[in-house]
Amino acid sequence: MGCAVALIVLGLAATALTGATGPSGTLWDLRHALVCAIGAGLVVSRAIGVRRDRAVWIVLGAAAAVYAFGLGIWSLSFAAGGDTPADPIFMSGDLLFWAGLGLYLRRRVGDALGTFWLDAVGVATYLTAVTTALWLSDVHRFSHLTWSASTSNLFYPAADAALMSLPLVVASFSGRRMRGQDVLLSATFAVALVADLAYALSLAGHVRELSGWLDAAWELQLLLLGCAAWARPSAAGALRIGGWWESVPTAALLTAGTGVLIAGQVTHLQPVTIGLAVASLAAGLLRSMLVLRDVRGLVLQRREALTDDLTGLPNRRALFRALELLTRDGGTSRERADLLVIDIDGFRELNETLGHQAGDALLLAAAERLKPVVGADLLVRLGADEFAAIIRPPANAERVAAQLREVLAPPIELEDVTVAIEGTVGIATFPDDARDAGELARRADVAMSDAKRRRIGVARYAGERDEHSRDRLELAADLRRALVARDNGGLWAAFQPQIELATGRVTGAETLIRWTHPVRGEISPAELLPVAERSGQMAALTDWVLDRALSECAGLRNQGIELRIGVNVSAVTLVDIGLPERIAAALHHHRVAPQQLVIEVTEDAVMSDQRRCLDVLEHISALGVEISVDDFGTGQSSLAQLRHLPADELKIDRSFVKGMAEDPLDAEVVRLVVGMGRSMGLRVVAEGIETPDERDVLERLGCDMAQGFGLGRPMPARAFGDFLADTAQDPGSHRYAA
Repeated sequence: MGCAVALIVLGLAATALTGATGPSGTLWDLRHALVCAIGAGLVVSRAIGVRRDRAVWIVLGAAAAVYAFGLGIWSLSFAAGGDTPADPIFMSGDLLFWAGLGLYLRRRVGDALGTFWLDAVGVATYLTAVTTALWLSDVHRFSHLTWSASTSNLFYPAADAALMSLPLVVASFSGRRMRGQDVLLSATFAVALVADLAYALSLAGHVRELSGWLDAAWELQLLLLGCAAWARPSAAGALRIGGWWESVPTAALLTAGTGVLIAGQVTHLQPVTIGLAVASLAAGLLRSMLVLRDVRGLVLQRREALTDDLTGLPNRRALFRALELLTRDGGTSRERADLLVIDIDGFRELNETLGHQAGDALLLAAAERLKPVVGADLLVRLGADEFAAIIRPPANAERVAAQLREVLAPPIELEDVTVAIEGTVGIATFPDDARDAGELARRADVAMSDAKRRRIGVARYAGERDEHSRDRLELAADLRRALVARDNGGLWAAFQPQIELATGRVTGAETLIRWTHPVRGEISPAELLPVAERSGQMAALTDWVLDRALSECAGLRNQGIELRIGVNVSAVTLVDIGLPERIAAALHHHRVAPQQLVIEVTEDAVMSDQRRCLDVLEHISALGVEISVDDFGTGQSSLAQLRHLPADELKIDRSFVKGMAEDPLDAEVVRLVVGMGRSMGLRVVAEGIETPDERDVLERLGCDMAQGFGLGRPMPARAFGDFLADTAQDPGSHRYAA
């Protein structure tokens, strides 16, 4: 870039030094040659220094060099008078300009339409036809040039106009914003157009002597091209197909050619003008044929793009086009429709067993069976083993879904094998379930997956069973922010007291997560925890709860109160081999003794990856931290597996405690668990105590501890401190808390 600036400054300095000399003399000729060389040098230096567009600037640099050489030859021959041998050189330069500009635009918009370059050539042709019709005879008579030289001088401004229009038209057609290079390239050929047209008119005797202004204009043309080489490249784009502009070039070619030929009937025109007019007409007819070919090709491509190759049904693209039309008003109208997604059960296994030919035959048979049920509504093949249908009122979506499954049910003969197939259907309704095409399709697919998972055949979309709804994604993002926010984003820890039944003293507490969302209000743990798991935030949430639990434990210890604090750990977190290290770091940070912390795990969490979970639990137990088996009796572990757990505590699930006062069977289960826990040296805690009768039964059965709403609800840290202060003065004050 520094080289370019230096060359431009040098050119301006040359102009300043020689500007007073006038348009004649050796110094003026040297200045003219120097400035032209600087302009060409800028382009050539860019070709040497750039990689990506090197081919572009090599060609344009060659064009600039040839053009500068042509200007030098023209200056010498013009001074001598008569025809100039520079015309072949200028023609060569113009061809190189066309080639370079073609490479430049192809890099920006890719392969243009077949008619695009024909348009540019047509512009040059019909403009030359017009200029020769107007001034060819005048140039030949006034300047005493040959007919070919006269025609050449009238061709140059027409070619300049075509070249100038190319960047402008391409930018307009592609929707790109014109930047430095586009603007400077158009300006280069705009200056050339003005200069060449002025020179042609002077040859015709219609413009007075232009003195040195022509030289200055041609110099400026090369300097602008040099600046374009070093300017900021324009953005890439794609040519838009269709629109009013498609017909303008054809109309211009036909109009210009016809107009010149009509003018030839009333006035004498040179043969070259008639030839150019005929060429313009031919270009217009050729362009019409190319456009017709392109349109036919587009129609065929569009039809192929919207059709499934195997079944001949419309495809996914056709479905989304129909959905876009359906949802275009966002549900403000009264238009309603159901989207059904149909999955062929067991198709993958059949493909792997019988091969792809059998799978294709099955899909063809399925398509033929589904068509009559859908009728006039749209049936498409989404891909693989999935179909979809848009069902409009008054048809009932559930009834249609049942019919679709019914027609798929009869066995099909495939390669001497009788195959029975079934379909699973998911339904989403516009506008009830979604108001745009993408979301409607996604929710119908969610409903189909839900039906498959629950093995119920047909399912309507239900937000509560949508694991990846936009609402849950937003909630996951809010949770991520809350975990790092100074004000915790509404997250807080609740503590539920655990009572020693023999003495009535509070000896422990379970830490529970709560979230008061700043916008949504209370978010239940049943909604919060699945969101944390699916968004990969369960480990961070566990660490957050652990920090709050140990902070509360340390604060109570400073008040002379020693308690065990329990923290729940999910299956996702329990397989994290870094968990013991994080627990040790948290204990050290809060200066809490390990035996004051209880890690609560469920049977199912341990069974999800038994070997790894046991390894993690062994490391936690080695720290001195106690392990509690939560919700005991509802999981899938056996007593043999329980023996291998480094457990210190069993928590009887509330489902057994709730009915034991009235149901002897539940009471017997609790008695057996209490006895088993004691025989294994474990502390037994009963959950869900709500009535005095339940507490009395547990005391008679010898249960060690209990928790529940009847003894104390989960409460914030400050309220928990007040609760402990009250029960310290009167241990029986919580006896009938409910």
